[in-house]
Amino acid sequence: MDQSLLATVIAALLVWEALLLIPMVPGKLIDTRDFSPLPRWQYNSFNVYLTSLGLASLVVAGFAMAGQHWAFVAALVLSLGYIAVFAADLGAVFPVVPDPLPVQLLVLEAIALASAGVIAVIAIQGVRL
Repeated sequence: MDQSLLATVIAALLVWEALLLIPMVPGKLIDTRDFSPLPRWQYNSFNVYLTSLGLASLVVAGFAMAGQHWAFVAALVLSLGYIAVFAADLGAVFPVVPDPLPVQLLVLEAIALASAGVIAVIAIQGVRL
């Protein structure tokens, strides 16, 4: 693959990942778990992290489409951030709350985790070019 095609794929996948994140907002439609046992600062920090990850993905997608080579490195970092957050949630590492993981959230997180892995692989290929 040439670099422009890789950049387009990275941009599309980063937008996809950000869009997958939207319905997974903690305590809303799909993620209906009760987060009240968590300290407020942890809950708020978690939301800030997720929001930052989504917004950064959209920004990096724009730079990838503009042909900025460093966007591959940024996409790799973002993919690792997605992998960390989804693996931690699916592995019951964080956030740990008494409510079980809703099935819809489980499916979305599994898809997002796989997508993040694809982003990492493509970003590594883009960095090599």
